[in-house]
Amino acid sequence: MIENRTTIAASSIEEALILVVEDDEAQRELMSNWLSMEGLPYITASSIAEATAALKSNKVNLLVLDWGLDRSGAEVLRECRVVNPEMPVIVVSGQPYDVRTDAMVAQAVAFLHKPLSATVLGQQIRQLLKRCQVRSEPFLPKELSDIRPLSEIKGLYIRHVLRLLEDNISLAAEKLGIHRQTVARFASAGEWGPNPEN
Repeated sequence: MIENRTTIAASSIEEALILVVEDDEAQRELMSNWLSMEGLPYITASSIAEATAALKSNKVNLLVLDWGLDRSGAEVLRECRVVNPEMPVIVVSGQPYDVRTDAMVAQAVAFLHKPLSATVLGQQIRQLLKRCQVRSEPFLPKELSDIRPLSEIKGLYIRHVLRLLEDNISLAAEKLGIHRQTVARFASAGEWGPNPEN
């Protein structure tokens, strides 16, 4: 069952929505209590199916993912990368084998071993959310001299999305809500090539 605390978009760390995916009820409740005490909005899921549904129906800003779910946390992480390639993912596990390597290869950004420390988990979440917040406004000018033509920003943005999606033009077009041919023009211009609209 998905427990929905809030679905507001993040404009600050205190408004960032965290998805906790944990199949052990006691651990899920413990992490939920920690997040509540920290004043951080969250939702929980206890299975791969619930986690996938939560990712698709909420604006999740950070994922805390137990690796030992009904099959493997890798399935949730793959779905997360489709929904939001930049979302920070903290993998947690108490498994005796090397989960850390598997998690990092699957593009998790942090790994915590169970039993968890509330202090360490809270610090890791806040640090990653703060880093995302700093990166969230890269193109917004701070001064008059920072203003750039929209066509230039568009080209940079499309090429960046293409890199994230490993040059998958169709997926980039779908995610950006633009025509495939427009994405293809920017892809053929290369990373630092001329803007196709010039």
